Amino acid sequence: MKVHNMKVLLRWMLVFVMVAGCWSDSPAASASQASAYSTTDIYTVSGNAALLVDHAADTVMLAELQTGRFTKIPVSAASVLDVKVLRQPDKIILLHKSDINQLTKTVLSYQGQVLSRNGIPLKLAEGDHVKWTAPAGKAKERIMVQNGNIFRLYQSPWRQPSVTYDAKLSDERFEYVSVLDWDFQGYPYLAVKYMAQGIMSEYYWVKTVNLYTKKETLFDDFITDVGVSLKGAKAEVYTSNVYDSVYSPVPANLVRPKPSDIQPYYQLIDIDRGTKANVLEGVFAANDDGGGWKTVLANGRLFVGDLTQRSWSLYGEDGAVIVRNQSWPGEGVARFAGYAPERKTAYFVEYAAGKPSVVAISVK
Repeated sequence: MKVHNMKVLLRWMLVFVMVAGCWSDSPAASASQASAYSTTDIYTVSGNAALLVDHAADTVMLAELQTGRFTKIPVSAASVLDVKVLRQPDKIILLHKSDINQLTKTVLSYQGQVLSRNGIPLKLAEGDHVKWTAPAGKAKERIMVQNGNIFRLYQSPWRQPSVTYDAKLSDERFEYVSVLDWDFQGYPYLAVKYMAQGIMSEYYWVKTVNLYTKKETLFDDFITDVGVSLKGAKAEVYTSNVYDSVYSPVPANLVRPKPSDIQPYYQLIDIDRGTKANVLEGVFAANDDGGGWKTVLANGRLFVGDLTQRSWSLYGEDGAVIVRNQSWPGEGVARFAGYAPERKTAYFVEYAAGKPSVVAISVK
């Protein structure tokens, strides 16, 4: 799985560098900036803060959006396995590993102060990926561990998994079907994203699972890349796409979105019913660079960027419009970091010479 994932990452990074190069007078600067944009994970904490995990610089920083101040967190970006933002109480949970693959949980305030740090006696193997879930009711904190097709759910005392699930899929039409991403926010719901690969072809699937009832539903009708996030018994699915161009060529035998078609870019899956419904859809034009759209789910809001118009809109979880058709800073490259409705201000992160800065945009 790691080999396939790396090929996909390298290809999309190359596309990002090429497209960014078309928007700048300096190819070298564009390549540097594209690298920083594509290797940084941004987690919206609130309308006032965002956490940046910069893998290129191997740093973790808390950005105070209103002031533009960055606080460095004493954790290596390479060691970070999972980030969770909690509310009431307001905390940030960092799950990271030591040199001996031992887990550590660091708790931060929304201002970036380290509140506590504790070791978790759960030994990780090479290739393990984890997600942490908070205690709820009588349930203790839990950690889901994924390696390849196998998922194992642990809780204190962390010795044996309480639940094991094999997510393996096979399809004779494809050479490989591998787990590409997944989400787990609490038992019993799991969402798994797959990549199905054949000769000059690749498609993205999503499977939702109720680990208690064993109900599984596979959704294999996506014709572009998808993100998936769980909220209770619902799975939020959001798509992104760059149209065929000299910078992003698409093999002739692949089915991909057309600029003239209506694109469902935000859908909700009812996991127990096994149904999927379109919530938001629209038409995105193409241009010489390809064009298309980019979606990001951040702090319960959906950011939708139009790559051709270099504009962005923001929607609530129910699809309600928060703001629409705003100018996208950085010529459509800046990363969305948060929105403060009380100030009617959106915040983005831009990079110059590998260093981040906060850009505040007053919403019209």
